[in-house]
Amino acid sequence: MRLTFENITSTNKYSGLLDDAFRYIEDFQLLSPTLWRRFVQQFREDADFEGGWRGEYWGKMMRGACFVYSYTQNPQLFEILKQTVSDMMDSADEQGRISSYAVSHEFDAWDIWGRKYVLLGMQYFMEICPDEAFNNKIVNSMCRQMDYIISKIGEGEGKKPITSATRHWRGLNSCSLLEPVVRLYALTEKPEYLEFAEYIISLGGTDVANMFDLAYADEFYPYQYPVTKAYEMTSCFEGLLEYYFIKGGERYKQTLINFANKVLESDFTVIGCAGCTHELFDHSTVRQANTTNGDTMQETCVTVTLMKFFYRMNLLTGDSRYADAFEISLYNAYLGAINTEKVIEPMIAREHPDWAIEPLPFDSYSPLTAGTRGNGVGGLKVMSDKHYYGCCACIGAAGIGMVPKMHLVKKESGLAMNLFISGTVETISSSGQRVVFETETEYPKAGVVKVKIHLAEAEAFDFSLRRPYWSKETKVSVNGQMQDVTHLENGYIAMNRTWVDGDEILLELDMRAEAIRPIPYGTQILMNEVVWGHNYVIPTFDKEDPIAKNHLAIRRGPIMLAQENRLGYSVDEPVAPLVGEDGYVDVVITDGSTAPYPHIIEAKIPTAEGGYFTVTDYASAGKLWTEESKMAVWMLTK
Repeated sequence: MRLTFENITSTNKYSGLLDDAFRYIEDFQLLSPTLWRRFVQQFREDADFEGGWRGEYWGKMMRGACFVYSYTQNPQLFEILKQTVSDMMDSADEQGRISSYAVSHEFDAWDIWGRKYVLLGMQYFMEICPDEAFNNKIVNSMCRQMDYIISKIGEGEGKKPITSATRHWRGLNSCSLLEPVVRLYALTEKPEYLEFAEYIISLGGTDVANMFDLAYADEFYPYQYPVTKAYEMTSCFEGLLEYYFIKGGERYKQTLINFANKVLESDFTVIGCAGCTHELFDHSTVRQANTTNGDTMQETCVTVTLMKFFYRMNLLTGDSRYADAFEISLYNAYLGAINTEKVIEPMIAREHPDWAIEPLPFDSYSPLTAGTRGNGVGGLKVMSDKHYYGCCACIGAAGIGMVPKMHLVKKESGLAMNLFISGTVETISSSGQRVVFETETEYPKAGVVKVKIHLAEAEAFDFSLRRPYWSKETKVSVNGQMQDVTHLENGYIAMNRTWVDGDEILLELDMRAEAIRPIPYGTQILMNEVVWGHNYVIPTFDKEDPIAKNHLAIRRGPIMLAQENRLGYSVDEPVAPLVGEDGYVDVVITDGSTAPYPHIIEAKIPTAEGGYFTVTDYASAGKLWTEESKMAVWMLTK
């Protein structure tokens, strides 16, 4: 078993858009000791007495916080995280269990799901913590937690099958425990943890079908599985991915590749998310331009989970398509979900005036056809002190936190750059010397990327640049000498040479704006009607919206362009974009003075009538969460 790419230790310093996102999330959310104490409190009381999921909040946010700390290196954040990990360990009962469910009703609903996130939060903290003694305490706590779970869950007399340790999704949420089980085995090498992981794998995620076998057979798409919950299903495959990284197995590798490719083919929208029926895989690749999909769709939890999964798949395969997908998610669905205006979700103030009303750092759902943001808080739960939170608000930090991990990765003979970000990345070469990649670019607004290499001694190694799939005409030069870009390695332009200090690479990407049209599909059968209160979904008949074919989306580089009501017209009125015979639109980049809100890019789209209408990047639009900022990425056309 060999990975094509590997994660590296690097120091990343960015300027502009992405650095701003890091700082905003850190300041708005992660540096609040009160918030961390509130999440730990859920484990000191029977917080999820009604079968809730408050137990997921702490670990979800901890994972993202650790990723963010790896970038910011903020000592204040580290101390806050170390304190909350200590508090969480102190919340354990005499048996070592850490759960937001009392013993009287444990191992039901979302109990194992919450325990999973406690374990993951502790495991990711260990990656940033240099205190060996403290890390040993964490491992001891995690072993006690896991030993308790194994004593109650599994095969054997008196034990409950893990697929029965919930009332939801046929066991899918509980089986996602696989990921921290495998990671804990890697830390301890205790055989009982490996055996427990293999027990979970043998079930395939549910009590009704083995999803891993379905993916390996490669006959069905995930939206056709008998259980279609996108976030939880992907989490189970993340666990299988961790198992493969440790134990290998070509069958498992092929299973993962099949699943990832099927998702990209059938359930990946133009903004880089999945699911047009709330949080379910539902063939959203073809359904995304339907106006009948509803408001709760394209969940932020799904976006971030896909980003993490595609990052790991890029390491596994060295295939640039997963980095392409990560980037689309980042610059569209993910950045669009950050609540930069600190808006309060309208329903909260209207329906719960007695709660402690405050904005959350992330929105939960993203519109595709004409609609607004702020259509509910995903995973909403109120806590005993009247404060509330949601799942997407907790997972959000992990999205930006994975950017440095994806940015530069190690290959067998050198390094590969996946993302093009203004700033520096410093790492250590295979010979042990310090190498700095200094990038100057306005990307994703512009397609020119200059990368200067700094190193003390000349050194020979491969350096590869991802060629985005949308860049049909790409140029690369080194110190003014043009490079061959016709022979790609899994989507990468590979340059093998002896590099010296000051070498400069110039990457020029094709930033023409491309028109995208909906895929006709007629009718189909979906597994997207949830029978709440029971443990299953049922087949439903789905018919293409007849209005869908009248929509058009426009992508420029990795960015989707979007309409917005504040740009001088109503997004409900049809437009007539002028599309050339080659499928491209001659957009005109403007000075940005029309949009009354911060944005990455502003452009004018020519129309068949000889006029123009203004658009901005999708991620910046709709931030008021009201009709005033109604938006659309799938534009209604005449």
